[in-house]
Amino acid sequence: MRRDDDFGTVLRSLRHRLTPREAGVPASLPAVRRVPGLRRDELAGVAGVSEEHLKRLEQGRRRPSPDVVDALARALRLTSHEHDRLRTLAGFAATPEPDGRVPREITEPARRMLDRLTEVAVCVCDATWTVLAANDLWHSDVCTVPERGRERNVVWRAFTETGPSVFRDPERLAGFRATVVAELRDAARRYPADAELSSMIGDLRARSPEFTLLWDAPPTPGGHADRLCVPSPVHGNLYLDLDVLTLNPGDLRVVVYTASA
Repeated sequence: MRRDDDFGTVLRSLRHRLTPREAGVPASLPAVRRVPGLRRDELAGVAGVSEEHLKRLEQGRRRPSPDVVDALARALRLTSHEHDRLRTLAGFAATPEPDGRVPREITEPARRMLDRLTEVAVCVCDATWTVLAANDLWHSDVCTVPERGRERNVVWRAFTETGPSVFRDPERLAGFRATVVAELRDAARRYPADAELSSMIGDLRARSPEFTLLWDAPPTPGGHADRLCVPSPVHGNLYLDLDVLTLNPGDLRVVVYTASA
């Protein structure tokens, strides 16, 4: 194992990535901080472990228990994929949903975000990128979400719809498709007993050669397409920037589009 890919090194880099404000703790004195993110004592306090134990974990002198890994993942606000990776580095299996099926209910934190972000287009998706709810601006400025059926699923629409794409740049469209396929593959691994997900994947493979090619290809690092162009009856063409937030528990994605500056 490379030194930059062991549990302690990855844990330390994740700690440096998160600010005290993001972790929900007051910044420690002094005002000028020696580390870019959380101090070790701050993470220890949020995770409920001793600072000395955390120090030994980061130095590779102690092996964590599964409960400690999960507590650190929650404190660090890790995505499901990052949580699974941290468990794997610690020598444990990733944690699928207890019944192996995708959670499809909006949690209270997600509902609050949807209710409060009224000036931007927002939708909430489950781990398979099926839209569970969207605000009025999403329906008016991005797309109308059908009441039911697979047309509510972003991946399904990305590979089965015809007509002009909201991604004016073909490279951005290709990047978007590769990213959502990778995330759908990750969801299939975490939720092996979800019949609806398995059925949709089978139908996508049957209908879309491009989906099949991406599904069978080795995973590659990527990110969400960061901009799209949508026709608006009020504003003409709207150029929107994209941000995606992952919420746990619930394994939800909060998708936010804001007008480009």
